Amino acid sequence: MASLDRGEILILFTSFLIGSAAGWWSGMHWGNSLVTLASTLIGIVVGYYAIVAALRALGQVE
Repeated sequence: MASLDRGEILILFTSFLIGSAAGWWSGMHWGNSLVTLASTLIGIVVGYYAIVAALRALGQVE
């Protein structure tokens, strides 16, 4: 089983926070639980790739 290092855990945690904020925002505006769930999941994925892309541009991630 592969273990995660500290940087990977931080990236996952931050992407979860981004997705949670997106889900909370859509829940406040639309109130539909399906839309909230979808925006949360999409926010997590988009947040993860945005963080990784930014770190790659800075030369921090291989």
